[in-house]
Amino acid sequence: MNLRVTAQSRTGDAIANIRTRSAELAKFQDQVSSGVRIKRASDDPGAYPQLARAKSASARLDSYSQSISASTATLNAGVSALQDVTDVLTQARQIAIEGASADTAGEPANREALATQVDGLINRALQTLNARPDGQTLFAGTATDTAPFRVATTDAAGRPATIAYDGSTDRARTITGRNTTTDTRYVGSEVFQQPGADTFASLIALRDELRNNPSTGPAYSQAMNQRLTDLDAARTAIGQTTGEQASNLATLESQGTVVSNAKLDSDSRVNELVVTDFPMAIVKIQEQKTALDAIYAVTAQLADPGLLDFIGR
Repeated sequence: MNLRVTAQSRTGDAIANIRTRSAELAKFQDQVSSGVRIKRASDDPGAYPQLARAKSASARLDSYSQSISASTATLNAGVSALQDVTDVLTQARQIAIEGASADTAGEPANREALATQVDGLINRALQTLNARPDGQTLFAGTATDTAPFRVATTDAAGRPATIAYDGSTDRARTITGRNTTTDTRYVGSEVFQQPGADTFASLIALRDELRNNPSTGPAYSQAMNQRLTDLDAARTAIGQTTGEQASNLATLESQGTVVSNAKLDSDSRVNELVVTDFPMAIVKIQEQKTALDAIYAVTAQLADPGLLDFIGR
């Protein structure tokens, strides 16, 4: 046997072991200093796929959570607008009742004052429904950059006579979960311009009845009763949409709780896999140091001149 070759081989093995142990020592020291156990697949080939799945699930759930929050804000703004227009119709109803009373019906000046109030309510409804609380309109469906309602025609004095809808005929929907979408921005014409339940038409008809109908007898009373019927129908239509949006909000709240809990589970799994197990890492550091000390001792013996002379240097 060639003892020189054997010694050289053992020295080479020792150097390779030093490199391996040093790399392991550095890895565990980095885990302790950074607090992160897995940075790349090679750190733990067995656990890395689980970590990748847990991180993917956490990111997906975070996206759902953001969509739920955004949808909730949009629907809250929508409900607020619906309530404001409902208040407009309630005030208009009180004006109609006052306009139908005997004291007001026979006084053109009083009726004109009430008609002017209704003019203000029409403008208020338009402003509310064309508002952009988040930079986008709430009642133009998917046409979020479009003001849903505009004055199409005016009377001789320039007051709104008819209102047109310019929005989309499709509701805007947001993905709020796996295979789950939520309607957030509604089609304004379906809510405020239903046949027989038209918010703007009922307000304009009331205003014109107060301003332009000269009669004071049963015909006028009958006309005002019809205006009250129209206003009530418009309020009912809005109430149905308000109920639907409130139901969507309740569903989103439940979804948000489920998503939040699922994300906590995913994040906990990520932490379990990625965060350093400090007691284990410290033990591993000590093991690598002990192994290196032993390798250094053997290498020193191989490098001893007396030993090399003995084996035939």
